[in-house]
This record gives sequence, structure tokens and C-alpha cells, in this order.
Amino acid sequence: MLRSLTDSIRDARQRANQVRAALDQLDRFIDEVVARRGQSLVELSQHYLPELSYGTITTQFAEVRVDLERLLRKKQAHEQQLQEAWDESLDRRSQLETELDQVTNRLDDWAAQRDQLEEQLAERLLANEKFQSLSAEAITAERELGRNEERIAEIREEVAEKLPAYEKSRLFQYLHRRGFGTAKYETRGLARTLDRWVAKLVNYNENRQSYNFLRVTPELIAAEVERRRAEFMALMEQVEAIEDDLSDEMGLTEVLRQGNETGVAREELLGKLRQLETEQGEIETELQQLEASQNEYYVTGVNRLKGFLGSMEESALEARTRTTPQSADDAIFREIKSLNEQLRDAKNRSHEDRQQWDRWQEKLSGLDRVVRQFRSHEFDSRRSVFSQRLDIQAEVDRFLEGDNRADRLWSTLRRHQQFLRYRDNDGFGRRGDVFGNDVSRVLGRVLLEVAGVAMRQAVTRGMNRRGPFRQQHRQSSGRPSYGRQGGFTSGRGF
Repeated sequence: MLRSLTDSIRDARQRANQVRAALDQLDRFIDEVVARRGQSLVELSQHYLPELSYGTITTQFAEVRVDLERLLRKKQAHEQQLQEAWDESLDRRSQLETELDQVTNRLDDWAAQRDQLEEQLAERLLANEKFQSLSAEAITAERELGRNEERIAEIREEVAEKLPAYEKSRLFQYLHRRGFGTAKYETRGLARTLDRWVAKLVNYNENRQSYNFLRVTPELIAAEVERRRAEFMALMEQVEAIEDDLSDEMGLTEVLRQGNETGVAREELLGKLRQLETEQGEIETELQQLEASQNEYYVTGVNRLKGFLGSMEESALEARTRTTPQSADDAIFREIKSLNEQLRDAKNRSHEDRQQWDRWQEKLSGLDRVVRQFRSHEFDSRRSVFSQRLDIQAEVDRFLEGDNRADRLWSTLRRHQQFLRYRDNDGFGRRGDVFGNDVSRVLGRVLLEVAGVAMRQAVTRGMNRRGPFRQQHRQSSGRPSYGRQGGFTSGRGF
């Protein structure tokens, strides 16, 4: 699919270059006609400007011609500089695209090896008795940990709701501070009798139990939560160690490392291509400004030429030649008139060619945007497939003929594209959004099979709970990342 797009761009650029070559040829012809007309004007001027000598006219025109030629050379040098920069950018782009294709092919290879080895790793983990035992214990510990967390959350909510009432009760707090109903209470006589009366008034004995429960239980459950969390973490470390050892033994760890490095290289190349396309856009804009009929060089040249020619319009020249008896000036005028007609015709054709050139540049820019989006969305991966109903060449032809826009072409591509899933286990495939952290999809999938449907939530919660810690451990130990989406890039292609 990408090859079809790039081939279309190459063909379109060749057709645009043909228009550019025709424009260059017209520019050279116009330069020749202007030079011949200028010489004819000098020859004719001596017939109807007797107050100026031929030498003076020749000298003045020579000065104008030098100025115009200097402006022309400056403009041509500017265009040449921009064209060289454009050609250089095309060469750099071709090189970058070649490198990108090579890196993408390597990334596809690493992804294929990873998928195969991960499948083998899952089978070996499921057959490992120690792994089975430890993972079952870890899942159970996570389930109990989750229950404790839910319980402590409920108790803390109850504490926040009920405890302030006890703390605001002056009579209750008075008895509590004196240790009423405990071994610390030593009051005798009338005070003891009054305290008993107050205790009955506020139902102290029953409320004291609730008050102590609200104060002490959250701390006890929190301690139990920490104990179960430490137990779960310790079990998971052992489970993960088994996976790591097998991954190293099978070569999967090295494949992950190479794939991650290749994925970074691909992202860097895409960034360089984006920067290069920005530079190309700036060059195109500047070239279009130079090719416009009202560019800075044109305005300066016209003003300088008007100062010399003055009233030497074609109609004035024709009237003047008719009043002179000589036939030489008539021939010169006919030459000037013919050159003017050729010049007007050439400029008209040049204007049409420039418009066509601008249209081709716009089309090429649109196709470049589509290819850039194609690559950035990883549609160039082997896992990316397109519907057989999509006729990409027909869609590109419609765009080049002006029957479609670049954004619609891209929308058509997206509508007919999908990524193949290597494995999908109850929605827990590689590209699922179940695990939000940088974790092993193999381990998650195997734990799900060990746990069964009833413990599925515990596995998901445990993997996400463990994710940040394992990621930190892998970074500190120099082990490769799993990637947030379980792949080598931020997209879905690899």
C-alpha cells in the first residue's frame, strides 16, 4: 500500500518536473525576446528622438540593460540557490525514506520474533509447577489484599461520618478522659455517683465500644493491608523472576531490547522526515514568491525600465514611424511589434504553466501529508492490512484529477485499514487496554489462565498494582521495557 502511494508521488513529481522544464524553456525564450526588442527599440529611437544622439541612447539603454541583467542574474542566483536546496532536500528525503523502510523491516522482524518467543514463553510458564504454585498464591494474596483495601475504605468513610459526633460530645469526652469504666477510673463517693448518672445519660458503655472501634480498627486493618501487600509483592517478585529467567534463556529479553532500540530509531527517522518536510515547505513558498509576476525583482526592473522608455509605447512608436518617409523605421517597428506579440503569447503560456505548476505542487504536498500520516500511524507495518474493496490507485488518481481532497483520501485509507491481532484471549490481547502500566502481557495472560474467570479482576488489579514497581526494577537492572501498549512503539503496528 505504501509502495503504491510513493510510486504515485514519484510519477506526479515527474509530471510536475515536465511542467517546470517547460517553464524554464519559456523563461529563456522570454529573455531572448526582451533582449531583441530592446535592441530594436534603440535602433528605432534614433528615428524619432533627434535630440538624442545614437551614442547617448545606446549608452542609456546599456545602463538600463546592465541594471536589468544584474537584477535578472540576482533573481536567477536566488532561484538556483533555492532549487539546489530543494534538490538536496529531495536527496536527503530519499535517503531518510530508504533508511526508514530498512528500519521498519527490521522492526517487523523483531516484532515477529517477539510474538513467537512470547507464545513459547507462555507455554513454558504454564508447564512450570513452581510458577503455577507461586502465581496461585499471589493471586489469592491479591484478592485478600483487595478485600482489605475495600474494607478499610468503608471503615474510614464510617469513621469520617461518625467519629466527629463522639469528639464533639463534652459529656462523653469527660468520661473518656477520666477513664470511666476502665481500671484507670478511681473516683469515689458523690463524683462516682454523678459520673454513673452521666454515663447512663449518654449511653457511655455502648458508645465507648463503638468509639474505640472507630479509633483502633482502621489502624489494625491498615497494618493487615500492609502485611498482605508485602506478601503479594514478595510472591510476585518470585513469579516475575521465573519469567525473567526463562525470557533470558530463550533469547526473548534480547529481542525486546533490540526491538525497543529499533522502535526508537524509527521514531527518530520520522521526526527527521517531519523536519525536512517543513524545510521543503518553506523552500516551496519562497520559490512561488519568486515565480509570481509581482516579485521584488520584477517590481524593481519595471520601475527602472519605465524611467528609460518613458512614452515609448507601441502605439506611439507606430504613429511616429508612419510620419517618417524612411522605410527602415517601418521594418524596425514591425520587428518590435512581432516581438511584442511573441512576448505576450509567451507570457500567457508562462502564466498557464505556472498555474499548472502550482497545482502540481499542491497535489504533491497533499500526497506527502498522506504518506506522513500513513507512516506516523504505523500503517506501513506488516500487521497493518487493508480491505480488498480499497482500490488505492483509483483513489490517488481521483485526488490528482481534482475530484478529491488529501484529508478525504486519508479518511478513505483509515476506513479500510485494520491491525491484525497476534493473540486475543478474552479481550486481553497484546493491544488491549486492560493493563495500564509497563508490564509483561505474557505474564498477565498466563496469570489469567491460571486464575480463571472468577479471579480475573484480581489478576488485572494485581498487574496494574505491580506495574510501576516492576518497571522501576527493570530500569535499574538494565532490562528492556515492555512498552505501555506491549509493543516497540507508541502505536499499534509493532
